[in-house]
Amino acid sequence: MKSINSLSDINVSRILRLIWTQKGISRVEIASKLGIDKSTVTKIVASLNEIGIITETSEGATGPQGGRKPIFLEITPKFACVGGIEINPERFVCCLLDLHGTVLFQHQEQIQPQTFEELRIEGVFQRAYKLIAYEALKLNVTMIGIGVGIPGLVNSDKGEVVCSVPLMINSPYPFIENVKKYTDIPIAIENDARCCCFGEIMAADDDLVKNMVFVLTEYRVIHPTEKSKKNLSVGLGIVINGKLLKGPECSAGEFRSLMWESSNEGQFLSGEDSLASIISDNDQMSNVFQELARHIAFLANTLNLQVVYIGGIEQKYGRRIESIIRQRFDYQWPYEEHRVFDVRQSSFGTLSVAYGAASMYIEQLFSLPSLATASEKGPSILEYLSAMSNGAPLN
Repeated sequence: MKSINSLSDINVSRILRLIWTQKGISRVEIASKLGIDKSTVTKIVASLNEIGIITETSEGATGPQGGRKPIFLEITPKFACVGGIEINPERFVCCLLDLHGTVLFQHQEQIQPQTFEELRIEGVFQRAYKLIAYEALKLNVTMIGIGVGIPGLVNSDKGEVVCSVPLMINSPYPFIENVKKYTDIPIAIENDARCCCFGEIMAADDDLVKNMVFVLTEYRVIHPTEKSKKNLSVGLGIVINGKLLKGPECSAGEFRSLMWESSNEGQFLSGEDSLASIISDNDQMSNVFQELARHIAFLANTLNLQVVYIGGIEQKYGRRIESIIRQRFDYQWPYEEHRVFDVRQSSFGTLSVAYGAASMYIEQLFSLPSLATASEKGPSILEYLSAMSNGAPLN
C-alpha cells in the first residue's frame, strides 16, 4: 500500500502505528518506546499534526521533578473513513468506519437469485459502493479505501477470487481489476472468515486474539439459484502469534469434516438440509454441531489457540455451538492442568465480515513497512497522507 522511499518513511510509519495502537501517547513516550531521537519525533509529529491525521487530545500530569505537562496524541477519527463490503449469495452488507473503528454507517440488503444472476459479483459491488460513497459524501469525510470480504478461495495479493462455490466462480476471477473502473479509491479483498479476524483484533481488549480461530458459520443457499438448497456453511479464520494464517495457496481455513463422504452435499457427515433438522425436539445438540465442535476443540488444543469466536449464524444457535465447544475442549484436553481458553460470540453480529473487511484496510494503512521495500520512487508517506487529506486520488 505504501511507497517507501527513505528511512524517514520508516520512522513516520512506526510513529503513526504506535499512536494508532496506543490511543493517547506523548511525544516523550514515543521517542522512548521506538528509540528515536526526541527532535526527530517532534518534527514528524508536527508534520502529521499539520496534515491533520493526528490530534492533541489532553495534557497529562507533570513528573516528580516538575516541568511541562506531556501532551497526548491520537489518530484523528474522522481524518478519513474506510468502507467495508461483504458479498455472499443471499445478501450484501456494507459499512463505513472512522479510523478508530467506530461505525459511521451500515446497511444490509437481501439479494434474490434472479438479481444475483443479473448483477453477479461485480454488479453487487457496484451497488454497495454507491451506497457507502454517497454516505461518505453526506458525512463530509473522505473515503480512502474499501475492504471486501468474499466467501471462497481469495488471493488478496493478486486481488482475485481463485474460486468460490457459493458465488459460482470456478476459475480465477480478477475482482479488483474488474471493479476498479467504478472508483479511483484503493480496494483490498480477502476471504470472509479471515476478514472477521481483523474486526475482532481491532475491537479486542486483551491479547487472546493473537492466537484465535473465528468460526464463520452461516446457514445459506449452496448456490444463488432459484431452487438451491440451504445448508450449514463453515469457514475458519486463524491467527497464530498475531499473524493471520493464509497458507501458500490462500486456502488456510477452508473446512470439510474429517468424516465427510462423497455422498454428502455439505461439509459434514451429518445431514444439515435445514435448521429444523439441526435442533431436535428435545432441545439437544444435533450431530452437526457436535461434529463441528469436535473439530474446533481439536484445532484449538493442537495449535494452542486461546480464543474461539462464533459468528454468522443466528445468536441462539451460536450460543449452542459455543456451549458444546466448551464441553468438547475440556473433554479433549489431555492434561489436568487448566489452560487459558475462551469461546465468544462475534462482536459485530451480521456486520462481522463487512466490519472486518474495513478493519483489514485500516490495519494495512497503519502497517509497518519493511526496510527492504525502499524504492526511491513515488511520493513519500507524508506526501501520500497530505494528498489523502485533500481528497486526491490515491491509486
